Amino acid sequence: MTAVKLDNVKFEYSVYGSGANRVLDGIDLQIEEGEFVALVGHNGSGKSTLAKLLNVLLTPTEGKISIFGMDTSDDDLIFEIRKRVGMVFQNPDNQMIASIVEDDVAFGPENLGVPRDEIIRRVDWALEKVGMSDMRRSTPFKMSGGQKQRIAIAGVLAIRPDIMVLDESTAMLDPQGRREVLSVAKKLNKEDGMTVILITHFMDEALEADRIIVMDGGKIAIDGAPREVFRESSKLKEMGLGVPIAKDVAERLFENGLPIDTDILNEEELIDRLCQLL
Repeated sequence: MTAVKLDNVKFEYSVYGSGANRVLDGIDLQIEEGEFVALVGHNGSGKSTLAKLLNVLLTPTEGKISIFGMDTSDDDLIFEIRKRVGMVFQNPDNQMIASIVEDDVAFGPENLGVPRDEIIRRVDWALEKVGMSDMRRSTPFKMSGGQKQRIAIAGVLAIRPDIMVLDESTAMLDPQGRREVLSVAKKLNKEDGMTVILITHFMDEALEADRIIVMDGGKIAIDGAPREVFRESSKLKEMGLGVPIAKDVAERLFENGLPIDTDILNEEELIDRLCQLL
C-alpha cells in the first residue's frame, strides 16, 4: 500500500518585503508502506519543509499530498493524519514534557484519550522498543543526547504511528548517540514494518536506508538504492554533498594510482577489496 504520495507539490514562504520564497518546486514522490527512505540534501534544499508537510505542520502552496489515501488539505482528516505520521525533531529537549521518563512517554496517548490500561501497555511496549525500559522512572534531563532522543522516539511510538519521520534527529548527537537512534529506526522498520523517513546530512547514515532521495533546489535530483545514488558521486559533490567515508577513501586511492574498485559503500567492502589487492 502507498503510505505517502506527493503530486506536483510546491511550497512557498512569504517573505515580508521580498514576495514569496519557493522552497519546494514541483515534487512528485511515492513511498510505499514499510520502506526505509533517507532524505538528504544541503541546507535549504527543502527536505525539512517536506517532512513538515507530511505531518500537516505545513500545507502545500500547490499540489496534493496523500497519507494512506488521506488528503492533507482536508481539515477533517488532520487529527487522523497526525496520529499516523510521528515526528521526531532535532533537539530532544524540545520534545520533553515530564520530569519522569514513563510520564513523558504517556503524554501523547493521554492527550488522545486512550484508556489508562492501554496507555500502560503502550508505554511498556514503546520503552522496550527503544531499549529504555530499565530507566522508566528516571529523569530524562540528566541523560545523554542519544538516550533523550530514544525517549523522544518512544513518546512518538506510544501514539502508534504507521510512519516515523526523523527530522535531523541525530544532528546534535555524538557518534554513539547517532548509532543508538539509527539502531532503533532500523529495528522498527525491519521488525515492525514501520515506514521510516530519515532526514539526515550524514551520508553513512543514509547508507542504512533501502532508498535514498537527494534534494537540491526544492527538487528531487536523485532517487534510488544507495549504491545507485553514490555512483553519482561527482553530481553529489556539485550539490555540496559528500559520499560515505569508505567510498571517499576508495576514490582517493584510485585517483592516486591504486587499481581499486570505487563502487564501495562501507568499511567491510573497503577492507575486503584492499585485502584482495594485497
